[in-house]
Amino acid sequence: MRITSCHSARLLLGAASLALSMNALSDTTLTAVGGGWFTDAGEHIQSNDNYAVGGSMDGYTRNNYFLFSLSGVNNPITSATLRIFNPSAPVTAGFPFGYTSADPTETYALFGVSTPAAVLGIDYGVGSVAGQDIFADLGTGQKFGAYIASLADNGHFVDITLNAAGLAALNAGNGVFAVGGSITTLDNVVNKESLFVSGFLSSVGPNVPQLVVSSVPEPSESGLLVVGLALVGLVTCGRIRNSDLKGPGSTPQHGVRSS
Repeated sequence: MRITSCHSARLLLGAASLALSMNALSDTTLTAVGGGWFTDAGEHIQSNDNYAVGGSMDGYTRNNYFLFSLSGVNNPITSATLRIFNPSAPVTAGFPFGYTSADPTETYALFGVSTPAAVLGIDYGVGSVAGQDIFADLGTGQKFGAYIASLADNGHFVDITLNAAGLAALNAGNGVFAVGGSITTLDNVVNKESLFVSGFLSSVGPNVPQLVVSSVPEPSESGLLVVGLALVGLVTCGRIRNSDLKGPGSTPQHGVRSS
């Protein structure tokens, strides 16, 4: 009976530990609740949710941004990956799409955003100083990660793992998390060194930009109770085993010396 009880306690402890570890492996996928671009001339059109980034034949350079609601994430985030779809077809015939640079690769980097999310949703015209400041904010400051993009990324998600600074910003965030993006390898020549061209939040369907986060859930009270009962059972089994080994008439020996 004692052996059976001890065995049951070990099984209970193992099952509870496995359940707790499986909970820690769960991911949460957040879809973008907003996004767009600002040009170096300060222009931003709130109704235009195109998220292209880089240089363009219109003479402007664009930095982009994405917004994610953290309302469903209540536990510390241990890892996060920003997934941005890079189109492989134009939004309209004859329009450029995806990766458009003549260079074999371009580096796209993520940055922290100090501009409040509500301010990112305001329209700014060409020449707006406030818009130019926001453009700079989206492509400077603390770097959260980077990706070397190429033509091979057309039609695929560009996955960027957030670094320690990005995770710290996520865990310090409250409400809406904003992240900016910029191509850091532009050659200052007016051409099509762009990425995510023809990408729109409203038209990519299941390919909407995503933030996949892993967090450490708080152990449930029932799970902790099961673990506690299993540990008590194991301790009791250990005491019973020691008592059995000593025998019913055994007494502690003191002062025994070896010859």
